[in-house]
Amino acid sequence: MTKIYFGTNRNLIASDQLDEGFDFGSNFSDDGLANLRFGQAEVTGENFSEYQIQLAPENLFSDPPVLGSQTILRQVSQDMREKGEDTLIFIHGFNVSFRQGLTAAAQLHQILTRNDSGNFQPPVKLNVCLFSWPSDGSLLLSDRNAANAIAYRNDRLDAAASGAGFARSFLKVADFIKGSNRRCQQKLHLIAHSMGNYVLRHALQELKNQVGEQLPRLFDQILMMAADEDDDAFDRQEKLFDLPRITRRTSVYFNREDLALWTSDRLKGNPPRLGTDGPIQPRQLPRNVYPIDCTRVISRFTDPSEHGYYLNVPRVVADMRLVLQDEIPDEIPGRKYIPETNRYRLLEELT
Repeated sequence: MTKIYFGTNRNLIASDQLDEGFDFGSNFSDDGLANLRFGQAEVTGENFSEYQIQLAPENLFSDPPVLGSQTILRQVSQDMREKGEDTLIFIHGFNVSFRQGLTAAAQLHQILTRNDSGNFQPPVKLNVCLFSWPSDGSLLLSDRNAANAIAYRNDRLDAAASGAGFARSFLKVADFIKGSNRRCQQKLHLIAHSMGNYVLRHALQELKNQVGEQLPRLFDQILMMAADEDDDAFDRQEKLFDLPRITRRTSVYFNREDLALWTSDRLKGNPPRLGTDGPIQPRQLPRNVYPIDCTRVISRFTDPSEHGYYLNVPRVVADMRLVLQDEIPDEIPGRKYIPETNRYRLLEELT
């Protein structure tokens, strides 16, 4: 069993409409784009396909109000203090249902925390919190099917609109930490996959609208995996220029043969993707942003077009674990630094 905390701006499907438990749909909450519900799920079964979903109690009209976000934040904080666990927030990509997001979050928890025999790396100790936005589109190899193209564009619109919801979650966490009188030494990290990075961009812009230049450095590590985001994102104020201010380090993982992102680039009318080409001006990046080229190890271990390599390629997972354990980027084994492009290339062996 794996416990996954969650926050979502999806519409709630009542338990009387389901065979079992709660679920969330592919639309926004009936109470607004940024309205959030919080809870936790026990994810079990083969391939993490069985779920027990529990909503955090909420009553805005009681005195004092009962807030689901505060209940979950207190539980996460207790886990961090008592179990010595960092907390990882995970934003999924396109074409992912709420339950598929829970499965991916549980898989991510498993591969990062398991103690493999013969693995010299100690396991990472983590809570995982899923932010699930109403993704329902697909990204196929052809745009001949108008419905598929429309679904992908709708996901882009939903990802952009979900930025406000994630920004609201971000501020809730920041306020909770600021108001807490019980501090711990554990850290908060973020992994965004695929179009989840587009959610992150719009969340950053909403944060700037709300707090101006006073962006809190909330995260220790941000890992951008196969980002369906423009390759000039770190150069543009309206994109991710200010992202390095909310984290100590940012790692940008990319695969030059990522077929899904190639499709996003060539067939869906987007500029070159950050997740295939890396940042367009790597030598002008802030000092805490690290591009990591995974192409060689992905093609070595699996289909080179693989888009979900953050879960499926052990060599990439090993690098992610070392990043989350705060290894110095220049000293992480199995990397080769390429000075002329200011990027790291993952090698096949961890030596």
